[in-house]
This record gives sequence, structure tokens and C-alpha cells, in this order.
Amino acid sequence: MIVGPINSFNGYPVWYKDENGLKLALNDNPNDPFSGLLVTDLPDPTQPVSFPDNYPEEAFYMLAEAEMETGTGERALLVLALEAAFVNEVPVEGEQIVFGRVRIRIFGLQPNVEYTITHPYGIDTFIAEPDGEGNGEINFTEDIGGVNGGDFELALNSRVHPFLRWDPAVSPAPPEGYIGDPNQLHPITGSVFVDRFGEFQNIFRVEGPGIGIGSPDRATTPGINPDNCIETRNFSLAGKISTISGVDVNRATYSQSENSSGVIDVFATTDDSPQEIEVTGENMNPTTLLGENGVYFGRVSFTSATPPNIITVTNLSDNPPSIKEAVPVDFISATANYDTTTKNLTISASSSDVVSNPSLIVSDFGLGDIPIPLDGVLIINLISLPASIRITSSAGGVREIPVIVDGQSNEPNPVTANAGQDQRVIFGSEVTLNGTNSTGPITGYQWTQLTGTPVTITNPNSVIATFTAPEAFGTLVFQLTVQGEGGPSSDTVNIEVIDAVPPPVANAGPNQVVPQGSEVLLSGTATGDVTSFQWEQISGVPVILSTADTDTASFIFPKQMVQLEFRLTVNGPGGSSTDTVAISTVPDTIVVTRAVFRTRDARWRITGTSDVFGPGVIISIFIGNTLGGTLLGQVEVDPLGDWVFREKQSTIEPDESQAISLQSSSGGTLLNVPITIRQ
Repeated sequence: MIVGPINSFNGYPVWYKDENGLKLALNDNPNDPFSGLLVTDLPDPTQPVSFPDNYPEEAFYMLAEAEMETGTGERALLVLALEAAFVNEVPVEGEQIVFGRVRIRIFGLQPNVEYTITHPYGIDTFIAEPDGEGNGEINFTEDIGGVNGGDFELALNSRVHPFLRWDPAVSPAPPEGYIGDPNQLHPITGSVFVDRFGEFQNIFRVEGPGIGIGSPDRATTPGINPDNCIETRNFSLAGKISTISGVDVNRATYSQSENSSGVIDVFATTDDSPQEIEVTGENMNPTTLLGENGVYFGRVSFTSATPPNIITVTNLSDNPPSIKEAVPVDFISATANYDTTTKNLTISASSSDVVSNPSLIVSDFGLGDIPIPLDGVLIINLISLPASIRITSSAGGVREIPVIVDGQSNEPNPVTANAGQDQRVIFGSEVTLNGTNSTGPITGYQWTQLTGTPVTITNPNSVIATFTAPEAFGTLVFQLTVQGEGGPSSDTVNIEVIDAVPPPVANAGPNQVVPQGSEVLLSGTATGDVTSFQWEQISGVPVILSTADTDTASFIFPKQMVQLEFRLTVNGPGGSSTDTVAISTVPDTIVVTRAVFRTRDARWRITGTSDVFGPGVIISIFIGNTLGGTLLGQVEVDPLGDWVFREKQSTIEPDESQAISLQSSSGGTLLNVPITIRQ
């Protein structure tokens, strides 16, 4: 599947095209009976669609729905869609998103029992969750696409492709220009998956214990026990076949000199079928771009002293013609070379406009904006070097280029000996000499004793050596010498031999109460002679400790309402001791900013915030003024602390309390939130 150019009217892609070459347009007109929308989806149903003032909150490139009845009389719903919507649901320029949706909702099941759902885009298996009323339910939604506005290509990662169509072997045919009529149930085709019976999965099938008993949708497929299966091949299907290819302008750069007329280089893209692409503008003759395979180019002259402020690129093959405007800017030719010997970065840059000679600036450089001299050459002496530089022109041009590096390579680091920390040890104990913190390309180690009562060193030519502390109190000095490139290098360590001393006393610090998701600092101390610290977790949800072998360790508190306990162990010449510390948290604060239910299409819109940011924080929404009501749905808090629940054609309506209650996986609760009910 590929995505088409952007529609200048609404900011969405003109089309998405599947692997079969089928292009579907966004049908955002509720007055079209085949759009899957209602005229009441417009803020003002009496006025035509306009963006963003009178535009629906959602629209579809494709919308397929299938519905059945279980043996208990409950609803089984499948929704497959390539949907256009907005980040915050309200039509706003720059917040357009597109995502592929697979939604499965089935109620009245046996709780804690496995069910298998077969549909055109795969096979999914679920364990029915208890609904609090003795039954089970499946409430699954998979939305894959953009979430921040734009990023329309992210929808290509969803399962919703290739597109579905009415089965041509079954009458009637779909309306001209559409893949189906959403107002009429009809068998479909288009699935590329094959079920265990060797049939393409153009079906909605639910298999599980007893689901078919008493259902009008009991399975009819040979080889299936109808008591344990319901299925339908009839779908409501909406989708408008794109009759236009659209056009995008990828680049429009101009050049002009004293001795020749100005020209604009125009680069455009559209569908890969042959299209007639024309460019027009003030003081320009209309010119047709040349190209193939969806890529078009033209060099167009302009007769004025300066280029036109705006050019218009039109796909004349479309009906109506697709139009895209672009602002011509100058083209920047540039190179950037760095010499490792002189440490000089030389930037050479020039504009394609040699008449106006616009100023050029190296920007986003970490040193502020730096003008490039009139001769086009800028030399900067640098030690820290960026991988690329960005040059901007006062005529609008922008160019980012990689830095080319020349010169000799850096000298490798020389070997450096590190004999370790000074120690205090008890006579008769085994002492370790540790040179593992030595650095560089080391080829050999040598430990020697410089002063003190002589001892015998074991493994004196290894990175780690040992000896037995003598029964003579005082300080022994040892030297580590390492060989290698840039060496040799030497370092010394002092070992003080003492009589027996009491063990150190550990203190893990006071208990703490911290916010969820925050970094926690464990700060330990000890009295007495200490040679090492070690932190470890002894209870609670496992976390990752950083610098656990020092007096100060840290970790990120999980986004859960839990308590964690840690133990600090300190060691010294006289032994070791431990102490523990408990780290707990507080529940998050939930706020509901919007709670609306529309009766005309059973649509929920609930939004809010949590002061513990996602991902990983789940908000559960219950019908009623307590947490004992029906579970309406669950949503995840986003990285900014916002969460959104939306559902259309819901089987769950407000109860007599006309309120909802909420519970967070991070411990927060919010009861008896009023619902605004609209027609």
C-alpha cells in the first residue's frame, strides 16, 4: 500500500492505493449516501462541507463492518477501517491523522474462556474478560497510524490492506465509483488470508464453547460444529474509488543571472499513471512538465526581474483538476570540508540567484547563526565537529549537507596504569591487587612491591594479583606497570595492614514517598572502615538499579501503585552489615476534561489527563457513580499525560445516574463524573 499526495482542501492524502492498484479517496461528505457518515456529523448540517469550520470529526477511506448475534442474544461486532481523524478529535489544521483500525467487540461470552476470531485481515485469539456481571467480553481495538498530526505513511503499517470490495459474483454490483454501499449488507472479497478450510477469509467468524447455541448466525461452513461457532459473510462496506491522482510539489527553486533570463526548476509527483501536469505563475508562460512513473520535472522561464511569489502546479488530468501552490526559493550549492590537522572547517556556498545575491547563513550550528562572507567561503576553527551543517538563504533556500573529513586520523590513547584504590586490611587476610581500571592497548602487566614488610605476590604478571597480609602492622606500597602503545605507564597503591576492627554500620537512608515514573536516588552512608557498598532490591516490582556498587544508586519508580524495598550492604576490613529502605508512591490524579454521549449514533467522547504520564498507564472507565458499574472501555495515557476514549455505535449507554467513574492502573480514582448527553 502507498499513500498519495496531500489534498490542498483538507490536508489529508488524496488517496491510498493498495497492492492491487485500487485507489480509495477520503469520502468526507456526509451528504453522500455511500460515505458511511451522517449529515449530523457536520457542526452545521445545513451548510456544505468546509475545512476546518464545517468538517466531520472522522471520515473514511474504507469502512467495513460486520455484526452478529451470539446465542445469549448479545452483539458481536467487527470494524475494519482506514480512518481519517484529528489528534484531539476537533477539526484543526495540522492535527490531521490517518490510522488503520481493527476492532472486535463481543459480549455475553463465557468468562476466562478462549475464543478465536477469523476476519479478512487475520485470525485473533482472546481470553474473554469477566464483565463483573458473571459474563465475559472481548473489547479489542488496534489503531496503527499517526498520532501527532501528519505522518500519514504510518498507516501503511496497519493490517487494513488490500482493500475489500463487494464480491462481484453476488448481485447487485456496487454503485458506480464505489467499492460497496454501506446501507446494504453484501458478501465481500479482498482477503489474502486462507483459513483452515482452504477458503479466503472474506468472513467474520467467532469460535468458542456454546456461542452458536440459539444464535441466528450459527455457522454453516462444513466441518465446523455450529454449537461452537457463529459466522457471517455479509458486510456493510463504504469506500469511494479515487478518480483523481492529485499532485505534490517536492521542490521549486529558481536561478537568475545578469546575462540570462530567470528559470524555475519544478519537481512534482503524482500517481504513476500518465498525467498532464502544468505549471503557471505571474510572468510565466503555462508549461507542461515532463515525466513518467509518477515523477515530473520542468525548467520554466520567467520574464520579470524577480521570480513570481507563488507558482501553481495543476494536474489537468484530474476531474476536477488538482492544484498545489509553491513558493519558489533559491537553490544553494555548498560543500563543507574539515581538515583534522588544522582543525579548520571550510564551508563554500553560493546562491542560484546571482542578481539579488541573497545573504547566506550557517544556522543550527551550536554557535549561533554565522553569516557566510560575500566571497562564499567561511572558515571556522573547531575541535567539536557536527556531522552536517544547515545553510539558509534570505531568499528562502535551505540546504543541509554532510561534512567531508580529510587529514590524518586521531592518535590512539596511550596506555595508562591504574593500581586501584588504597586499602585497609587485617593481618593474615588475602589481599587483591586490581589493575582492571587501567586503560589503552595494554600488552602486559607487572606488579612489584616498593616498600613495607616483604610479601610474596601471586600472579604478579596478571591484571589481578594477590598476597597474604603480613603480621606486621604498617603500610605496604605496590606498583603496577603496564606495557603497550605509548607506554610504559606506572601507578602505585597503598595497603595498610591493621589489627582486627569492628565491622562498618550501614545506613540505607530514610524511607521515601516519590512520584510514579520519577527517578529515585538511594543515598547510603556507613560508619567505620568501609571498602565497598552494594545495593539490591529485595521486594516489589523489579526495577533496574544504576551504580548499585556505590553509596548512591538510582532507579525509575514504576508507574504502579506499589512499594519497593532495597537493602544496602557495606563491607570493610572488620566484616559487613546491612540496612533496608522502603520506597512508596502516591496514586495519580485523574481529571476528566470532556464526557459526552450522543444518542443519535450512540457515540462516546471522553477525554482527560493524568499526572502520571504514559505509556503504561491505563484508565478504566465505568458506567455509573461507582467503580462497580459496567466497564465502558480502557485507554492508555499518552506521553504528555492526555488520554482519549471515543466510540461510535456503542452497545453501552449511560445509566440513570448519567455519570461515569474512573480508575487508573496507577491507583487514582474519580467517581461520579457527570455526562453531557446530546442528540
